[in-house]
Amino acid sequence: MAKNGFKIIDSELHLEEPFDLWEKRLPETYRSRTKLVEPPGGHLDTGQVKIQLGDRVAPRRSRAERPSGDDEKASLVFRQGNRRWENSPRQLLEARTNCSPTTYIDGMNTEGIDVAILTPSLGFHIMNIDGVEPGHALALCRAYNDYAAEFASENPGRFKFWGWLPRQAPDLAAEEARRCVEDLGAVGVAMTHAGVDGTILTDESFEPLWGEINRLNTSLGLHVTGITALDDDVAARYSGHRRTEVVSSTMSHPFYAQACLTELILGGVLEQYVNMKVVIMESNVTWLPWLLWRMDEKWETYGPDQEYTLSLKPSEYFKRQCYAVVDPSEGVAKYAIDYVGADRLLWSSDFPHHDSPFPEASNHFLALADITDEAKRAILWDNGAKLYGLGA
Repeated sequence: MAKNGFKIIDSELHLEEPFDLWEKRLPETYRSRTKLVEPPGGHLDTGQVKIQLGDRVAPRRSRAERPSGDDEKASLVFRQGNRRWENSPRQLLEARTNCSPTTYIDGMNTEGIDVAILTPSLGFHIMNIDGVEPGHALALCRAYNDYAAEFASENPGRFKFWGWLPRQAPDLAAEEARRCVEDLGAVGVAMTHAGVDGTILTDESFEPLWGEINRLNTSLGLHVTGITALDDDVAARYSGHRRTEVVSSTMSHPFYAQACLTELILGGVLEQYVNMKVVIMESNVTWLPWLLWRMDEKWETYGPDQEYTLSLKPSEYFKRQCYAVVDPSEGVAKYAIDYVGADRLLWSSDFPHHDSPFPEASNHFLALADITDEAKRAILWDNGAKLYGLGA
Protein backbone atom coordinates (compact mmCIF):
# COMPACT_ATOMS: atom_id res chain seq x y z
CA MET A 1 0.00 0.00 0.00
CA ALA A 2 2.68 2.50 1.13
CA LYS A 3 1.11 5.73 2.41
CA ASN A 4 3.10 8.70 1.12
CA GLY A 5 5.90 6.26 0.37
CA PHE A 6 5.86 4.64 3.85
CA LYS A 7 4.72 1.09 4.51
CA ILE A 8 3.08 0.69 7.92
CA ILE A 9 2.83 -2.08 10.52
CA ASP A 10 0.42 -1.50 13.40
CA SER A 11 1.97 -3.47 16.28
CA GLU A 12 -1.16 -3.63 18.46
CA LEU A 13 -4.33 -3.23 16.43
CA HIS A 14 -7.25 -4.41 18.53
CA LEU A 15 -9.85 -7.03 17.79
CA GLU A 16 -13.26 -6.37 19.30
CA GLU A 17 -14.11 -9.97 20.13
CA PRO A 18 -17.75 -11.12 20.17
CA PHE A 19 -19.11 -11.12 23.71
CA ASP A 20 -20.25 -14.72 23.26
CA LEU A 21 -16.84 -15.92 21.98
CA TRP A 22 -16.04 -17.86 25.16
CA GLU A 23 -19.56 -19.19 25.55
CA LYS A 24 -19.24 -20.74 22.11
CA ARG A 25 -15.65 -21.94 22.27
CA LEU A 26 -14.89 -23.02 25.83
CA PRO A 27 -15.10 -26.71 26.77
CA GLU A 28 -18.07 -27.44 28.98
CA THR A 29 -15.85 -27.78 32.05
CA TYR A 30 -15.37 -24.01 31.99
CA ARG A 31 -18.23 -22.74 29.84
CA SER A 32 -20.79 -22.79 32.63
CA ARG A 33 -18.32 -21.01 34.92
CA THR A 34 -17.72 -18.14 32.47
CA LYS A 35 -20.21 -15.32 32.07
CA LEU A 36 -19.79 -12.01 30.24
CA VAL A 37 -22.75 -9.66 30.44
CA GLU A 38 -22.73 -7.43 27.38
CA PRO A 39 -23.48 -3.78 28.26
CA PRO A 40 -26.25 -1.96 26.37
CA GLY A 41 -23.79 -0.23 24.05
CA GLY A 42 -21.77 -3.38 23.30
CA HIS A 43 -18.15 -2.55 22.53
CA LEU A 44 -18.98 1.14 22.57
CA ASP A 45 -19.51 0.59 26.30
CA THR A 46 -16.88 -2.08 27.03
CA GLY A 47 -15.81 -0.47 30.29
CA GLN A 48 -19.11 -1.58 31.82
CA VAL A 49 -18.94 -5.26 30.86
CA LYS A 50 -19.58 -7.57 33.81
CA ILE A 51 -17.37 -10.67 33.98
CA GLN A 52 -17.76 -13.71 36.20
CA LEU A 53 -15.17 -16.51 36.16
CA GLY A 54 -16.18 -19.12 38.68
CA ASP A 55 -16.58 -17.20 41.94
CA ARG A 56 -14.44 -14.29 40.74
CA VAL A 57 -16.29 -11.18 39.58
CA ALA A 58 -15.13 -8.04 37.81
CA PRO A 59 -15.28 -5.14 38.07
CA ARG A 60 -15.24 -4.91 41.84
CA ARG A 61 -15.00 -2.14 44.37
CA SER A 62 -11.49 -1.13 45.34
CA ARG A 63 -9.99 -1.69 48.76
CA ALA A 64 -11.27 1.75 49.69
CA GLU A 65 -15.05 1.58 49.37
CA ARG A 66 -16.25 4.07 46.78
CA PRO A 67 -18.78 6.70 47.76
CA SER A 68 -22.42 6.13 46.77
CA GLY A 69 -22.87 8.02 43.47
CA ASP A 70 -19.55 6.87 42.02
CA ASP A 71 -21.18 4.20 39.85
CA GLU A 72 -23.68 6.71 38.49
CA LYS A 73 -20.85 9.11 37.70
CA ALA A 74 -18.96 6.38 35.82
CA SER A 75 -22.08 5.55 33.82
CA LEU A 76 -22.46 9.20 32.86
CA VAL A 77 -18.85 9.30 31.64
CA PHE A 78 -19.46 6.24 29.45
CA ARG A 79 -22.71 7.68 28.05
CA GLN A 80 -20.97 10.92 27.15
CA GLY A 81 -18.27 8.93 25.36
CA ASN A 82 -20.89 6.97 23.47
CA ARG A 83 -22.52 10.15 22.22
CA ARG A 84 -19.21 11.18 20.69
CA TRP A 85 -19.12 7.87 18.82
CA GLU A 86 -22.26 8.85 16.92
CA ASN A 87 -20.13 11.29 14.92
CA SER A 88 -17.17 8.93 14.44
CA PRO A 89 -15.91 7.91 11.00
CA ARG A 90 -17.95 5.04 9.59
CA GLN A 91 -15.11 2.49 9.57
CA LEU A 92 -14.26 3.14 13.22
CA LEU A 93 -17.84 2.67 14.35
CA GLU A 94 -18.27 -0.45 12.22
CA ALA A 95 -15.08 -2.05 13.57
CA ARG A 96 -16.43 -1.71 17.10
CA THR A 97 -19.81 -3.16 16.20
CA ASN A 98 -18.94 -5.66 13.45
CA CYS A 99 -15.62 -7.39 14.08
CA SER A 100 -15.07 -8.95 10.66
CA PRO A 101 -11.97 -9.17 8.46
CA THR A 102 -13.68 -7.18 5.72
CA THR A 103 -14.56 -4.36 8.11
CA TYR A 104 -11.03 -4.25 9.51
CA ILE A 105 -9.38 -4.22 6.09
CA ASP A 106 -11.62 -1.30 5.15
CA GLY A 107 -10.41 0.65 8.20
CA MET A 108 -6.78 -0.31 7.64
CA ASN A 109 -6.95 0.82 4.02
CA THR A 110 -8.34 4.19 5.08
CA GLU A 111 -5.56 4.64 7.66
CA GLY A 112 -2.85 3.33 5.34
CA ILE A 113 -1.93 0.31 7.49
CA ASP A 114 -0.38 -2.53 5.49
CA VAL A 115 -0.10 -5.15 8.24
CA ALA A 116 -1.89 -5.38 11.60
CA ILE A 117 -0.58 -7.38 14.56
CA LEU A 118 -3.87 -8.23 16.27
CA THR A 119 -4.36 -8.01 20.04
CA PRO A 120 -7.48 -8.59 22.16
CA SER A 121 -9.84 -6.14 23.82
CA LEU A 122 -12.16 -8.22 26.01
CA GLY A 123 -9.24 -10.58 26.50
CA PHE A 124 -7.51 -7.88 28.56
CA HIS A 125 -10.43 -7.73 30.96
CA ILE A 126 -10.84 -11.45 31.50
CA MET A 127 -7.13 -11.93 32.28
CA ASN A 128 -7.00 -9.05 34.77
CA ILE A 129 -8.75 -10.93 37.57
CA ASP A 130 -7.09 -12.40 40.66
CA GLY A 131 -7.86 -15.91 41.83
CA VAL A 132 -8.88 -17.54 38.54
CA GLU A 133 -8.12 -21.26 38.50
CA PRO A 134 -5.09 -21.92 36.24
CA GLY A 135 -6.84 -24.38 33.92
CA HIS A 136 -9.73 -21.94 33.50
CA ALA A 137 -7.33 -19.11 32.64
CA LEU A 138 -5.59 -21.31 30.06
CA ALA A 139 -8.90 -22.33 28.48
CA LEU A 140 -9.92 -18.66 28.14
CA CYS A 141 -6.68 -17.84 26.34
CA ARG A 142 -6.86 -20.90 24.11
CA ALA A 143 -10.37 -19.95 22.98
CA TYR A 144 -9.22 -16.42 22.12
CA ASN A 145 -6.09 -17.64 20.33
CA ASP A 146 -8.06 -20.04 18.13
CA TYR A 147 -10.40 -17.17 17.26
CA ALA A 148 -7.53 -14.77 16.49
CA ALA A 149 -5.78 -17.37 14.31
CA GLU A 150 -8.97 -17.96 12.32
CA PHE A 151 -9.50 -14.21 11.93
CA ALA A 152 -5.92 -13.71 10.70
CA SER A 153 -6.22 -16.62 8.25
CA GLU A 154 -8.88 -14.69 6.32
CA ASN A 155 -6.13 -12.41 5.00
CA PRO A 156 -2.71 -13.67 6.13
CA GLY A 157 -0.87 -11.02 4.16
CA ARG A 158 -2.55 -8.23 6.13
CA PHE A 159 -3.28 -9.87 9.50
CA LYS A 160 -0.85 -11.34 12.02
CA PHE A 161 -1.57 -11.87 15.69
CA TRP A 162 -0.15 -11.97 19.20
CA GLY A 163 -0.90 -15.19 21.06
CA TRP A 164 -2.51 -14.30 24.40
CA LEU A 165 -1.18 -16.02 27.55
CA PRO A 166 -2.56 -16.60 31.06
CA ARG A 167 -0.32 -14.81 33.54
CA GLN A 168 -2.14 -16.76 36.28
CA ALA A 169 -0.38 -19.95 35.16
CA PRO A 170 3.15 -19.44 33.76
CA ASP A 171 3.81 -23.16 33.35
CA LEU A 172 0.62 -23.60 31.32
CA ALA A 173 1.40 -20.34 29.51
CA ALA A 174 4.64 -21.92 28.30
CA GLU A 175 2.67 -24.72 26.64
CA GLU A 176 0.28 -22.22 25.07
CA ALA A 177 3.18 -20.11 23.80
CA ARG A 178 4.54 -23.13 21.94
CA ARG A 179 1.10 -23.91 20.48
CA CYS A 180 0.54 -20.31 19.39
CA VAL A 181 3.90 -19.91 17.64
CA GLU A 182 4.47 -23.40 16.24
CA ASP A 183 0.90 -24.53 15.50
CA LEU A 184 -1.18 -21.37 15.03
CA GLY A 185 1.42 -19.08 13.45
CA ALA A 186 1.48 -16.25 16.01
CA VAL A 187 4.31 -13.74 15.48
CA GLY A 188 4.81 -13.49 19.24
CA VAL A 189 3.05 -14.03 22.55
CA ALA A 190 1.65 -11.43 24.91
CA MET A 191 0.05 -11.08 28.30
CA THR A 192 -1.22 -8.45 30.68
CA HIS A 193 1.22 -6.11 32.40
CA ALA A 194 -0.68 -6.45 35.66
CA GLY A 195 0.57 -8.36 38.71
CA VAL A 196 -2.20 -10.94 38.63
CA ASP A 197 -2.30 -12.88 41.93
CA GLY A 198 0.48 -10.66 43.23
CA THR A 199 3.08 -11.88 40.74
CA ILE A 200 6.00 -9.88 39.39
CA LEU A 201 8.15 -10.84 36.42
CA THR A 202 11.21 -11.82 38.48
CA ASP A 203 9.27 -14.58 40.25
CA GLU A 204 10.73 -18.06 39.84
CA SER A 205 7.33 -19.35 38.67
CA PHE A 206 7.88 -17.55 35.34
CA GLU A 207 11.05 -19.48 34.49
CA PRO A 208 9.25 -22.16 32.40
CA LEU A 209 7.61 -19.43 30.31
CA TRP A 210 10.80 -17.43 29.81
CA GLY A 211 12.62 -20.61 28.84
CA GLU A 212 10.03 -21.53 26.22
CA ILE A 213 9.90 -18.03 24.73
CA ASN A 214 13.69 -18.10 24.58
CA ARG A 215 13.63 -21.49 22.84
CA LEU A 216 11.05 -20.24 20.36
CA ASN A 217 13.25 -17.18 19.70
CA THR A 218 10.15 -15.02 19.74
CA SER A 219 8.74 -11.88 21.36
CA LEU A 220 6.94 -11.24 24.62
CA GLY A 221 4.43 -8.41 24.41
CA LEU A 222 3.33 -6.72 27.63
CA HIS A 223 0.18 -4.72 27.05
CA VAL A 224 -0.74 -2.04 29.56
CA THR A 225 -4.48 -1.62 30.01
CA GLY A 226 -7.19 -0.85 32.54
CA ILE A 227 -7.40 -3.09 35.60
CA THR A 228 -10.59 -4.82 36.64
CA ALA A 229 -10.27 -7.05 39.71
CA LEU A 230 -6.73 -6.99 41.03
CA ASP A 231 -5.05 -6.13 44.30
CA ASP A 232 -2.16 -4.82 42.17
CA ASP A 233 -4.04 -1.72 41.07
CA VAL A 234 -2.39 1.69 41.19
CA ALA A 235 -5.74 3.17 40.12
CA ALA A 236 -7.13 2.24 43.55
CA ARG A 237 -5.21 5.24 44.86
CA TYR A 238 -7.67 7.49 43.02
CA SER A 239 -10.89 5.57 43.54
CA GLY A 240 -13.47 7.62 45.41
CA HIS A 241 -11.66 10.93 44.91
CA ARG A 242 -13.00 13.74 42.76
CA ARG A 243 -11.51 14.77 39.43
CA THR A 244 -9.32 11.69 39.09
CA GLU A 245 -10.51 9.88 35.93
CA VAL A 246 -7.86 11.57 33.77
CA VAL A 247 -5.30 11.50 36.59
CA SER A 248 -5.63 7.72 36.85
CA SER A 249 -5.42 7.19 33.09
CA THR A 250 -2.35 9.44 32.86
CA MET A 251 -0.43 7.76 35.66
CA SER A 252 -1.27 4.07 35.35
CA HIS A 253 0.12 3.26 31.90
CA PRO A 254 3.67 4.63 32.26
CA PHE A 255 3.87 3.29 35.82
CA TYR A 256 3.19 -0.29 34.78
CA ALA A 257 5.26 -0.05 31.61
CA GLN A 258 8.27 1.05 33.64
CA ALA A 259 7.64 -1.57 36.33
CA CYS A 260 7.55 -4.44 33.80
CA LEU A 261 10.67 -3.32 31.98
CA THR A 262 12.60 -2.71 35.20
CA GLU A 263 11.68 -6.15 36.57
CA LEU A 264 12.86 -7.89 33.42
CA ILE A 265 16.13 -5.95 33.16
CA LEU A 266 17.26 -5.36 36.74
CA GLY A 267 15.82 -8.72 37.78
CA GLY A 268 18.23 -10.46 35.41
CA VAL A 269 15.62 -12.07 33.17
CA LEU A 270 17.07 -10.63 29.95
CA GLU A 271 20.58 -11.49 31.10
CA GLN A 272 19.58 -15.15 31.18
CA TYR A 273 17.19 -15.33 28.22
CA VAL A 274 19.01 -13.62 25.38
CA ASN A 275 16.68 -14.79 22.60
CA MET A 276 13.56 -13.32 24.23
CA LYS A 277 12.51 -9.99 22.75
CA VAL A 278 10.22 -7.71 24.77
CA VAL A 279 7.64 -5.25 23.42
CA ILE A 280 6.11 -2.71 25.83
CA MET A 281 2.76 -1.66 24.38
CA GLU A 282 0.12 1.03 24.92
CA SER A 283 2.23 3.36 27.07
CA ASN A 284 4.16 5.78 24.82
CA VAL A 285 7.98 5.84 24.66
CA THR A 286 9.24 9.16 25.96
CA TRP A 287 9.70 7.86 29.51
CA LEU A 288 12.46 5.58 28.20
CA PRO A 289 15.46 7.96 28.42
CA TRP A 290 14.81 8.78 32.06
CA LEU A 291 14.10 5.17 33.09
CA LEU A 292 17.13 3.72 31.31
CA TRP A 293 19.36 6.41 32.82
CA ARG A 294 17.94 5.75 36.29
CA MET A 295 18.40 1.98 35.99
CA ASP A 296 22.03 2.48 34.98
CA GLU A 297 22.61 4.85 37.87
CA LYS A 298 20.92 2.61 40.46
CA TRP A 299 22.70 -0.53 39.27
CA GLU A 300 26.05 1.23 39.38
CA THR A 301 25.31 2.23 42.98
CA TYR A 302 23.67 -0.93 44.34
CA GLY A 303 24.53 -3.67 41.86
CA PRO A 304 27.83 -4.61 43.59
CA ASP A 305 25.83 -5.51 46.73
CA GLN A 306 23.51 -7.99 44.98
CA GLU A 307 23.85 -11.78 45.01
CA TYR A 308 23.70 -11.87 41.20
CA THR A 309 25.51 -10.02 38.44
CA LEU A 310 24.63 -8.39 35.12
CA SER A 311 27.13 -8.50 32.27
CA LEU A 312 25.76 -5.34 30.63
CA LYS A 313 24.57 -1.94 31.75
CA PRO A 314 20.77 -2.05 32.22
CA SER A 315 20.19 0.32 29.30
CA GLU A 316 22.16 -2.02 27.03
CA TYR A 317 19.63 -4.83 27.55
CA PHE A 318 16.91 -2.57 26.19
CA LYS A 319 19.05 -1.69 23.20
CA ARG A 320 19.73 -5.40 22.63
CA GLN A 321 16.34 -7.03 23.21
CA CYS A 322 13.50 -4.55 23.77
CA TYR A 323 11.03 -2.36 21.91
CA ALA A 324 8.40 0.20 22.87
CA VAL A 325 5.43 1.45 20.85
CA VAL A 326 5.14 5.09 19.76
CA ASP A 327 1.79 6.86 19.78
CA PRO A 328 0.67 8.63 16.58
CA SER A 329 1.11 12.19 17.88
CA GLU A 330 4.07 11.60 20.19
CA GLY A 331 6.37 14.29 18.87
CA VAL A 332 8.50 14.11 22.02
CA ALA A 333 9.46 10.58 20.90
CA LYS A 334 12.43 12.35 19.30
CA TYR A 335 14.09 12.27 22.75
CA ALA A 336 13.72 8.49 22.93
CA ILE A 337 15.16 8.23 19.42
CA ASP A 338 18.14 10.35 20.47
CA TYR A 339 18.77 8.14 23.52
CA VAL A 340 18.05 4.58 22.36
CA GLY A 341 17.86 4.87 18.57
CA ALA A 342 14.95 4.57 16.18
CA ASP A 343 15.57 0.84 15.74
CA ARG A 344 14.07 0.10 19.19
CA LEU A 345 10.67 1.65 18.47
CA LEU A 346 7.44 0.44 16.86
CA TRP A 347 4.13 2.19 16.08
CA SER A 348 0.40 1.73 16.62
CA SER A 349 -2.77 3.61 15.75
CA ASP A 350 -4.74 1.92 18.60
CA PHE A 351 -7.50 1.24 16.05
CA PRO A 352 -10.41 0.88 16.72
CA HIS A 353 -10.41 1.93 20.38
CA HIS A 354 -12.06 5.14 21.49
CA ASP A 355 -8.78 7.05 21.85
CA SER A 356 -7.52 6.24 18.35
CA PRO A 357 -7.14 9.37 16.18
CA PHE A 358 -8.41 7.37 13.17
CA PRO A 359 -8.37 8.14 10.28
CA GLU A 360 -5.52 10.59 10.95
CA ALA A 361 -3.21 8.43 13.10
CA SER A 362 -0.63 7.78 10.38
CA ASN A 363 -0.92 11.36 9.09
CA HIS A 364 -0.20 12.70 12.57
CA PHE A 365 2.96 10.62 12.83
CA LEU A 366 4.17 11.37 9.31
CA ALA A 367 3.71 15.09 9.99
CA LEU A 368 6.05 15.13 13.00
CA ALA A 369 8.71 17.60 11.91
CA ASP A 370 11.41 16.67 14.44
CA ILE A 371 11.59 12.99 13.44
CA THR A 372 13.48 12.20 10.24
CA ASP A 373 12.02 10.21 7.37
CA GLU A 374 14.69 7.58 8.01
CA ALA A 375 13.53 7.18 11.60
CA LYS A 376 9.87 7.16 10.57
CA ARG A 377 10.54 4.41 8.04
CA ALA A 378 12.27 2.31 10.69
CA ILE A 379 9.49 2.83 13.24
CA LEU A 380 6.59 2.31 10.85
CA TRP A 381 7.93 -0.73 9.00
CA ASP A 382 11.56 -1.87 9.15
CA ASN A 383 11.75 -2.66 12.88
CA GLY A 384 8.47 -4.52 12.94
CA ALA A 385 9.19 -6.41 9.73
CA LYS A 386 12.39 -7.71 11.28
CA LEU A 387 10.84 -8.47 14.67
CA TYR A 388 7.78 -10.24 13.31
CA GLY A 389 9.57 -11.98 10.46
CA LEU A 390 7.71 -10.22 7.66
CA GLY A 391 10.64 -9.73 5.29
CA ALA A 392 11.80 -6.52 3.62
